[in-house]
Amino acid sequence: MKFSVYILFSISFIFGQWFDINYGGINRSYYVAYPPNSTEPAGLIINMHGFGGTAAAQIAGTQMNNYAHPQNLAVVYPQGSASGIGTSSWNIGTFWDFNTQDDVGFISTVIDEIALNFSIDLDKIYACGYSNGGYMAYELACELSDKITAFGSVAGNFMLNSDQNCDSEREIPIIHFHGTNDGTVDYSPPAFDQAYTVSESIDYWREYNSLDLESYNAINANVEIFKYYKESSTTEFVHYKVNGGQHEWFGNNWGFNASEQLVDFFNQYDMTDFISSGLVGDLNNDENINIQDIILIINLILDNSYNSLADLNSDQSLDVLDIVQLVNIILED
Repeated sequence: MKFSVYILFSISFIFGQWFDINYGGINRSYYVAYPPNSTEPAGLIINMHGFGGTAAAQIAGTQMNNYAHPQNLAVVYPQGSASGIGTSSWNIGTFWDFNTQDDVGFISTVIDEIALNFSIDLDKIYACGYSNGGYMAYELACELSDKITAFGSVAGNFMLNSDQNCDSEREIPIIHFHGTNDGTVDYSPPAFDQAYTVSESIDYWREYNSLDLESYNAINANVEIFKYYKESSTTEFVHYKVNGGQHEWFGNNWGFNASEQLVDFFNQYDMTDFISSGLVGDLNNDENINIQDIILIINLILDNSYNSLADLNSDQSLDVLDIVQLVNIILED
């Protein structure tokens, strides 16, 4: 089901901008931190808070902007919706999130709206989250891999529901950080909520991506890194096992920083690594050509940027002739 979405207003801050939208009859918000010195379209990381958390706390707690901006990556911090018990959460199909909202659709809409308001490289969209937000990142890996390239979870497991569509036609890179002493989200099976724990997620995604090789590295006495991969592609499932780690977003005190590692992992991947150029003119990859694509091509022209899907006359440049052809395609449809 599609919902009407309206931008209500935005409030500017020093390092970013808040946006409010109405999605599915619910007022929602998200904060965009765009690289201040960007001279070309930036990639975008979706960074989601945990159960009962806030976007503002996720900004402060992860400090991801410090690592993302130097690599020309914007970060959006969406706010979960109020659950049935009044606590902010993401709907990932567990008994404890008390949430019936279409959060996959909300995140998809947030991507579209950001692409309309900022110069965004739509081939470099990524999603990660903490705890319930990490569960949500896995949810998006199943449900929105046509828009989002790679995924990461910090202290959040993989909830595979009976109605979930994990049948993408491409490989899906994932990185997962988890403490062995996590007293909230189980590290080892069985999980309290029947979610896939770390070892079960590894097994699932290794089979899904046909990852037949593995490597091991210990960066200190507490942190072990397991990588699962194959020779024929760059796709990996990477697991940071933090021995003694609690339910936390891991910082420098562990000898690594989860935000930094997420950014480095994401920046390896581009959607074109997995999906060849799709429908010419479909700039937001929603399998439709419409007014949103016209706005995106205008933004590309104003930014003096290039996207092969926008180059409708294949002259290796973007100009008004491409807009005219796009309009004609829409009128003929």
